[in-house]
Amino acid sequence: MKYNWSIIGHEKQLKQIEQDFASGNVAHAYLLAGPNSIGKFTVAKKMAGILQCEKDFCHECTTCTQVLKGSHIDTTELKGKDSIKIAEMRKVVEKFSRTGQSKYKILLMQSVERMTIPAANSFLKTLEEPSGNTVFIMTTNNIGDVLPTILSRVRTVKFGNVSLKYLQGKMKELYPDSTEDVLRKVALFSMGKTGKALNLMENPDHLVECVEVYNKVQNFLEYRDVVERFSYVSELVEEERVETFCTMLTHVLRAKILQGDGETMRYIKTLSKIHDSAMLLKKNVNKKLVLENLMLAL
Repeated sequence: MKYNWSIIGHEKQLKQIEQDFASGNVAHAYLLAGPNSIGKFTVAKKMAGILQCEKDFCHECTTCTQVLKGSHIDTTELKGKDSIKIAEMRKVVEKFSRTGQSKYKILLMQSVERMTIPAANSFLKTLEEPSGNTVFIMTTNNIGDVLPTILSRVRTVKFGNVSLKYLQGKMKELYPDSTEDVLRKVALFSMGKTGKALNLMENPDHLVECVEVYNKVQNFLEYRDVVERFSYVSELVEEERVETFCTMLTHVLRAKILQGDGETMRYIKTLSKIHDSAMLLKKNVNKKLVLENLMLAL
């Protein structure tokens, strides 16, 4: 590929984007869709750098530096965990109605599904009729949560998890001194998410935490002591291990489904409950209550 995208895998998707740029067939709006921790927003920022830089994304000029730091005057970022409300979107719309000083006016929006309905409606007209050389580059962790009115007006690029074998091989290239046991665990626990794998390699304490939670989850599936489970919920919330627990539980259940040990339907239903719990947690519902309800479903 022509550019250094600074992510692992996804060559097909990146080549598609490069072809758009090389042919001059740049869409006015892109949606990069796929699981979290695979590099979608990194790609979005790289796309902005390629479009804005006069020297073909040299990584050395002021424009490249500003785009990558998030301080470029005509490249606006909307990122974070909070919902995007109408007041914030109106400011963006007003800004994009003004004349820009760069090659493009670019909006980078992380997790477009965070927009409230009023915010989305406010954004829709600008998305339909952008002024000048305007490009919207948005990401989503769940394309099913994106409003149809948004989906119909973007060019979607779908990203996915990479294979365990591929990920383990890449980690071995990047960390040649690591043991095979560590590489195997990192590949397993990251579940095909390249960003997660890199995080685990750089943070061995977090890998140890994942192993502990993984073993605990397996124990819960064998011994259904509600008192013990609820006690563990308090630990998870207090030690801020909720996300790790949900990830490890998902991993264990998927492995058991592949093994076909006779309780496949129960595990599938539990996976659905994990997804529902994750949605509730995003809405800031009481973590302890959400996890206790999930424990009862195991």
